[in-house]
Amino acid sequence: MKHLLLLFILLSLANTGVYSAVKNKAPKEVKLATLHKAANLAIKNSNGQDNAKKNLLEALNRPTLSVKDRANIYYTCALLDESLNSVQNTKAYLKQVCDTAALFSTLLNMYGNLYKCDSVDALPNAKGDVKLKYKSKTNNLRAKHLSNILNGGKYYLSKNNYAMAYNFFDSYYTYTQSNDAELAKVAYWATFSSYKLGQYEKTLKYIDHAFDAVGERERAVLQEYKSRSHKGLNDDAAYLDDLIKGVNKYPQHDFFFVNLADIYCEKHMYNEGLSLADSLISLDPEKPLYWYSKSKFMLTENDYEKCIEYSDSTIRRDSTYTDAYYNKGISFLNLALIRQDGACTDLLDPKCLEDKKAIESLYRKAEPCMEMVRKLEPENKERWGRHLYRIYMFLNRGEEFDEIDKLLRSK
Repeated sequence: MKHLLLLFILLSLANTGVYSAVKNKAPKEVKLATLHKAANLAIKNSNGQDNAKKNLLEALNRPTLSVKDRANIYYTCALLDESLNSVQNTKAYLKQVCDTAALFSTLLNMYGNLYKCDSVDALPNAKGDVKLKYKSKTNNLRAKHLSNILNGGKYYLSKNNYAMAYNFFDSYYTYTQSNDAELAKVAYWATFSSYKLGQYEKTLKYIDHAFDAVGERERAVLQEYKSRSHKGLNDDAAYLDDLIKGVNKYPQHDFFFVNLADIYCEKHMYNEGLSLADSLISLDPEKPLYWYSKSKFMLTENDYEKCIEYSDSTIRRDSTYTDAYYNKGISFLNLALIRQDGACTDLLDPKCLEDKKAIESLYRKAEPCMEMVRKLEPENKERWGRHLYRIYMFLNRGEEFDEIDKLLRSK
């Protein structure tokens, strides 16, 4: 009896081992032909395309696949994407609920699989030969849906989904004919979308062609995009070149002049800066910005008399130009400091009184300038506060000094 029990236990363990081995055995690999047959059936029945795609793409991991096998998988997946698109198209035609995003995204997926098909198809075979089998097929399939690729870009652009919009416009531009009437507009939309995303390399990809799609005013904006993109990519030489071209082609678009003037100021290129300002003044002598830039150059160069002169020229053209009042006030204060440093200290010397009056006069001239800065920018006390404090203290303005002192002490 004991022997029979032991035999039963051994047989049970053996059967368990066999079961475990069967259970843990890897499933049999489905033939590639079977997967393609399932894909064709899904396309025919307009059902099960996603699952058929999933199984085909997983088959790409098989090490025994040939180049042509891989190309065929990608092409079949593209056909499955087309079938999915057709399902949504049919719903739209029948006025049923249609997933618009899916309608367009299936086409973008199709383009992606066609690109992969072309890439694999162009690889050499085992003999080192390249034989393009799918080029005609992929081109025809793309061309069939090209207009809807463009519509997809417009759809996502209208939704402010710039990332998706760019993908569609990029695909359309890449695969359409060079004589396509829509091409320049597509370049513009692609440029706009990528700029909105801050993807500057993509912005620069199409921007030169985008100029052909717009008028003079929009071209100035595109030139600004180009400048900002090069700056964002830390390409200083290209950025400077863009600004110079921009200020020459679009002088009314202030972006180029303002930034170019700043560069000239930072690099102490005063002659170039003044020459630039004068060239634009000759085109538009009443524009305050150009006169202000000259005052800024003179202030940076410590030529305070000239700075005051050009600040006045600015204020005559715009009585609310805060920066001009500031430059003028600072110039008077700096002239006062220079006069104080060289002032006579001998109280018995008549020159002492002369210097005192001259210094006081400079502070009096600075006073209305800084008060105007305060009036125009009341919240920006960091700009005018300490200067008015110094002016009121020197001129012995008791009430005004107490007010500004209290203001500066408050948070």
